[in-house]
Amino acid sequence: MSLNNPVNKNRLKEMYDNLRCNWPKIKSNLKSNQKHPDSVKELIQTKFREAKTEMRNRKMLVDKVFESNGNSYGGTPQKVDQYRQLTIQNLQLTLYNQKQDAGPQREENPQDMMEYLGSECYWLGCLMALNSPPLQPDWENHPPSMDKWDFFPQRITAASEN
Repeated sequence: MSLNNPVNKNRLKEMYDNLRCNWPKIKSNLKSNQKHPDSVKELIQTKFREAKTEMRNRKMLVDKVFESNGNSYGGTPQKVDQYRQLTIQNLQLTLYNQKQDAGPQREENPQDMMEYLGSECYWLGCLMALNSPPLQPDWENHPPSMDKWDFFPQRITAASEN
């Protein structure tokens, strides 16, 4: 994958880090509007999980298209796999560009902030799930904190395909 690709692994890590850097402002808004940390944590993890599931389903549909048409693409199995990978990369770029074309979205209202946060987590989760290999926040190795609002793991890791 090209280093100029706006959704390569390094850029995905950078986008995740940006989300983590924006977290204090988002958290402050949510706290000041009496949002409960458990519901916010559930929203974040649910959106990343839903994104992973949805993108796995889309990848399976792409796989079915290439399996059912197999040799009709006129290429070796390596070529067919290359076309499949390019299709998934194009899906990833399309999702990235749709959000970029929409422009920045910042919300001040707490309900809108929850929607904004959910939307950001889902969008980034989709991009991460379409990476090869898929990526996800490292929920399993996120150390417990005294701060009940400390949800975002510092690292992202390769996700299982399940």
